Amino acid sequence: MDGLRELTIGEVARRAGVATSSIRYYERIGVLPAPERRSGQRRYDAHVLGKLGFIGVAQSAGFTLREIKELVRGVDGAQGLGDSMRSLSSEKLDEIEALLDRTRAMKGWLEVAQECGCATPAECALFPAPSEEQSKDTDLALRIVDVHGRDCRRVAPVD
Repeated sequence: MDGLRELTIGEVARRAGVATSSIRYYERIGVLPAPERRSGQRRYDAHVLGKLGFIGVAQSAGFTLREIKELVRGVDGAQGLGDSMRSLSSEKLDEIEALLDRTRAMKGWLEVAQECGCATPAECALFPAPSEEQSKDTDLALRIVDVHGRDCRRVAPVD
């Protein structure tokens, strides 16, 4: 192994700050290559620590293991990381923008709910009116609520 000291899975786990079960799982799904074995034991060179660091950073950025596997293929392949990183990052940014929109709606809903004095969901504008058609849209209750002042009571329709 290029003259570098071979590491056991326990040593790799300790140095990288990950569980040995995670390392085995990454190998099983192809995110990490299978290591050489000596007397039935996994033996790694120090390069695996860099790969585990790469996986950790990618996970922190929100990439799934499937996406990380694609990024690793780019790193290890002839084309390099660039193409897959640009493509996956673009998709991930779209996901994050949707998540931020949902988070803002949740925050607005909770801010109004903090002041709620309604007795029932039927009188509260934070919840769909009983007469509203129920949608399969899971964000129906989290739409940005338009209330008058701090009162979230449903405004009675004017006849």
